[in-house]
Amino acid sequence: MQKKIALKLNQYGFYGWFILFLSAIAMFFSSPGQTYSISVFIDSYILEFGYSRTLISSIYSMATVLSGILMIFVGKAVDHFGSRFMLVTVGILLTLTAFFNSFVANIPMIFVGFFLLRFLGQGSLTLIPASLVPQWFDKRRALAISLLSLGTIFGNLLVPAFNLHMINTYGWSNAWRSWGLLLLFVLVPLMWFFIVNKPEDIGLLPDNKARTDNLTADQVFDAMAKKSFSLSEALRTKEFWFVGIISMIIPMVTTGMMFHFFSLMASKGIPESSAAFVIGLVALPGFLIPVIAGTIIDKYRSKHILMMTLGLLTLDLLFMLKVQTVIEASIFILIYGLVTNVQNVTTNVIWVRYFGRLHLGSIRGAATVFMVIGSAFGTIPFGLSYDLTGDYQAVFIVMALATILGMIMALFIKKPVK
Repeated sequence: MQKKIALKLNQYGFYGWFILFLSAIAMFFSSPGQTYSISVFIDSYILEFGYSRTLISSIYSMATVLSGILMIFVGKAVDHFGSRFMLVTVGILLTLTAFFNSFVANIPMIFVGFFLLRFLGQGSLTLIPASLVPQWFDKRRALAISLLSLGTIFGNLLVPAFNLHMINTYGWSNAWRSWGLLLLFVLVPLMWFFIVNKPEDIGLLPDNKARTDNLTADQVFDAMAKKSFSLSEALRTKEFWFVGIISMIIPMVTTGMMFHFFSLMASKGIPESSAAFVIGLVALPGFLIPVIAGTIIDKYRSKHILMMTLGLLTLDLLFMLKVQTVIEASIFILIYGLVTNVQNVTTNVIWVRYFGRLHLGSIRGAATVFMVIGSAFGTIPFGLSYDLTGDYQAVFIVMALATILGMIMALFIKKPVK
């Protein structure tokens, strides 16, 4: 039925744009599993159950690592069952997870709740849309992926305030139940009725290009297979490992810095009220990315863009060593937000540009392991820097060295030949 709906709507414009819109909605509904959403519930857990912040943080990190390791299986399931089936399934499971989290009462239940939120929300509901959208776009792929990220940006802007309002008004249990209802009655029906796995399923081509051949579906599949790497083939290329390691850097820096952000700003003499303003600025450059994607990322070699962003990120991290005022901190965070958004879109483009469309889910699933592990361990070096030296200067030097290493790796990558 969804194919008939898609063909009907395609008469009014390329259906890929509607797929992109739905995928951005799915990215928004990954919010229950994102740190910016879960963090609002932490104080309620501590107040309700009397657990320490260290204990809650530790089980959160363990749950994140475990969920990241399992992402490779989600990627394989996307290739086997298709994005539509997986989006509906994950949507239903995340609905049940939200209701489960409304009943947590002890550490084992909180751990299970964190794991399911990270596995289904932060992991699966970002992996699947990121594998679906590149199936529908080729020449405008970077633009499409950058627009996809707006789902996460709006989640970052809106969800913390929504969670806080629901918790303060109705309690944390009912806040989780509200997410369950939203997932069940908004996300799941949209994914069920409107998602189509790839344009070829309804007789189209990426970017709505005109068919210039009389190929059968099997012949189209064979042509795609000749250009696509399997996961095992991708794992044998240095590009998979180099790009994977590069993709760890930003989640590691971002998670560590944001987790300790108010402490970091205090070490610079910046008050909490000003720090709250500064941290919100990180989302603003994301609205410029669609323009940058269309003018730069779609037109220039990915390795050169990676080298540029990693070089700018190195300079920005070293600039933090000199930050002392709110204006300087704002400049740092705006540059950081811009550079990291460009790099994230570029790495997402690389996976499909280098390894093809056919096994993209499996390859993206394996690649997600790098990002989740980087995110899970990001808080540790920042904490060590503060505990051992009394400030965060040392960790920013270490992170700058890591970005330089990533820049060297980017120098040696090129599109692999199957």
